[in-house]
Amino acid sequence: MDQEVAGIIAGIAGLVGAGVGGLATAYGARVGAQKTIEATHLQVERQSTAEHTHWIREHRRQVYGDVMASHAKFLATTVNRVIELREGRPQPSEDHQRFREHWLDLVETTARVDLWGPGDVQAQAQALRGAAGDVNVALAGWSDALREDRTGDVSNRAQDFEAASEAFAEAWAAFVSAAVQALQF
Repeated sequence: MDQEVAGIIAGIAGLVGAGVGGLATAYGARVGAQKTIEATHLQVERQSTAEHTHWIREHRRQVYGDVMASHAKFLATTVNRVIELREGRPQPSEDHQRFREHWLDLVETTARVDLWGPGDVQAQAQALRGAAGDVNVALAGWSDALREDRTGDVSNRAQDFEAASEAFAEAWAAFVSAAVQALQF
């Protein structure tokens, strides 16, 4: 009988051992599955963040490029206008309209920077808009002084333009620097 009891006890011990082993296996599988889920969630989250960052960078690159193209048009019409004014010719109304359209385009494109940021680039875009407005006003004043034959005022208006032009160049350099910095994140 001792062997039968020992066999029963061994069988029960084996059954309990198998049950504990099964529970340990199930717990290990559950923990492993949970860790896999967490790792997958973290990977998806990181990939989503990277894709969102790339998406923002691409939109910023597009908007900043649009500002650069608009700036080039505005600058080209400004140079043409200044050449005529320095030759003593007031701006014809059709040329003034083209200049105004390029100025408004620059205002519009720099305003789109407000949507994409970041804050320091937005601030520089606002400064660039203001400086472009000052250039516009200075050129109009210079042209009006020539048109109205206010000889003594022409020199003052030309100096106003030079100051506005210098401020515009500084605003442009600051915008470009901030935009380059923003695209490097």
